[in-house]
Amino acid sequence: MRFVCDSTMGKLARLLRMAGFDTAYVKANNLARVLAISKEENRLIVSRNSRYLELQLASNFYHLTEDEPRDQFRKLVTDLQIQLDEKQFLTRCLRCNELLEKIATEKVLERLYDFVARTQQEIFICRQCDKLYWHATHARAMIAQLMVVKSELDQKPDIEWN
Repeated sequence: MRFVCDSTMGKLARLLRMAGFDTAYVKANNLARVLAISKEENRLIVSRNSRYLELQLASNFYHLTEDEPRDQFRKLVTDLQIQLDEKQFLTRCLRCNELLEKIATEKVLERLYDFVARTQQEIFICRQCDKLYWHATHARAMIAQLMVVKSELDQKPDIEWN
């Protein structure tokens, strides 16, 4: 599933990218741009902005009312019955949404802190914005945050309707 988040959903967009979901983000308050991206790229609009409801976009719009990004993420994943896949965690650039690629440390050695170069066996790069990533404590904290939500959702019993 692909998403486009508007200016009300910046932190959620980051969480979705952390989880590996293809998530466009429109930072400016620009309803027309969000609508265009949704249509051109076949993305579900995610927003707290009720103006989308007025435009009768119910089939391509998911309205959130939760304030906290983690609550928003949990509700979105639950309501849309999306499975969280640990293998997809931290596979996208948090800045520009592109898929990350593994790169040889020696190719980017001059851009790394000495400690990172010595301690990290895998370095990833975003080919779009050239940002480097590695799985240090910050990455482990992000994965732990996603795993909490995943385990909560995995423990929920399936609802049976009589």
